[in-house]
Amino acid sequence: MDAAALPLHRLSASPRQARAPLLAAALVVLLGLILRLSLPGTDSRLHPDEALFAAQARHLSETGDVLLRRADLDKPPLTLYVTALSFRVMGVSEFAARVPNALFASLTVAVIYQLAQTLYRSPLVSLLAALLCACSPYLLAFAPTVFTDVQATWWIALATWLAARGRWGRAGLSAALGIAAKTTAAWGIPLIVVLGVLNTTQSRDTWRDAGKHLLRFAGVLTLGVALLVLWDLARWPYSFLRLDYEHNHPDRLIRSDELWPRLEAWGRWLGHLAGTPTLSMALAVLLTLWLVRQLRRLRRRDAALDWAIAAYGLAVLGGLWLIAFNTYDRYLYLLAPFALMLCGRALAGMLAVLPGQWLRLAVVIGLLATLCYSSLPALRGELPVGGDRTAYEGIDTLAAYLNTDLSGAIVYDHWLGWQLAYYLGERPAVTLRYMPQPEALADEMADCGCQRYLAAPTSAQLRPWLAALRRAGVNMQQVFVSPGGHFAVYGLDAPHHD
Repeated sequence: MDAAALPLHRLSASPRQARAPLLAAALVVLLGLILRLSLPGTDSRLHPDEALFAAQARHLSETGDVLLRRADLDKPPLTLYVTALSFRVMGVSEFAARVPNALFASLTVAVIYQLAQTLYRSPLVSLLAALLCACSPYLLAFAPTVFTDVQATWWIALATWLAARGRWGRAGLSAALGIAAKTTAAWGIPLIVVLGVLNTTQSRDTWRDAGKHLLRFAGVLTLGVALLVLWDLARWPYSFLRLDYEHNHPDRLIRSDELWPRLEAWGRWLGHLAGTPTLSMALAVLLTLWLVRQLRRLRRRDAALDWAIAAYGLAVLGGLWLIAFNTYDRYLYLLAPFALMLCGRALAGMLAVLPGQWLRLAVVIGLLATLCYSSLPALRGELPVGGDRTAYEGIDTLAAYLNTDLSGAIVYDHWLGWQLAYYLGERPAVTLRYMPQPEALADEMADCGCQRYLAAPTSAQLRPWLAALRRAGVNMQQVFVSPGGHFAVYGLDAPHHD
């Protein structure tokens, strides 16, 4: 394949021609960087999870509480430290919260290029892998976010590249940092080990040699995880590991009636991986044909690498489908760069059998044009991936209203606590009180004999709460509606008893 692919770049002994693949790679990585750095300034509000992470990072930045004892923490601390550093440098803002992920997402494009080059030693495969990652609407949609998946994926991709180069100690350190960014980064450890072993093992190596490499990797990884556990123990009686397990880990397999809806949900997110669902499906078909072809060549290292990545991807997808994880779009982020690298490998194989250099070049240009066009919705914040960028419009004006017009008041909340934790600021002027059920709010208002407020989204989920308050005789008046009409504040007056 390499021999057939080289004419596309017209490689020869000429220094200028020899530099062409490197120049093309630099341009693709630069394209990925430009696209991602154009996104943090998007005029959109933070997703609830993002707002929570940003609020925790702001608390760290302003108080120096490195153990985050006051934070309701169910994630490891590394990404919070990075965001807190960004706040220290640029000030607290949505832009500053988003910049770190934009940078790490750009670096992921570069490391995927290097990983593909290390595994397959083909400039064309590496270039296509980087191009798919640089322009993927799915990956672009997560660049201007504060989700922890972006940084965790960078560390796992870096660890995989280091292992593929035989740098097992550094790979273990990078994998540990990935877990310190998000615990699900541990899902990537089997891929790191398998690709590293396949790519570095020589015919003269013994099992003892392989064992030494793996022990070095495991030793550094274990030390890093142990330090993370010690950090968590220092927060006693609070534990992010306990909350992480309680909040995020399912305790069952899915039911029969969930099989198709969950498969459809994961398929919908995958449809944004390479642009339009049509292009994503075309790449999936091409990849399937390529893997079938590689089955006959599994004794070759490159075919074994292809199937190792494919088996890993199928295992992750199978686990996400059949175990009752939430069908969150971001759960595929760790898998996405490796899947796109494998698609680049299949594309290179297809180009190798096409007749004529100009036809191959036309296919690459057409692919680039299609990817750039399909990335426009992600650049405009219109892709339904990475958090709905319009769903939280007005949350900032709601917080401003609470802090100014209702200063000193008690405000009930059931839905907006994480968003308001950020947008109310580190020292909110109101007391936000969480209410678990409509009846609990109605009972408290019936007993308190006071005036308080309810902040809520203006959606159907508010109706049971208003109905319960009416039944309890609570007088309600809408006193604020946010621009866009997404959020409202209701003044609540306790019923008068004779």
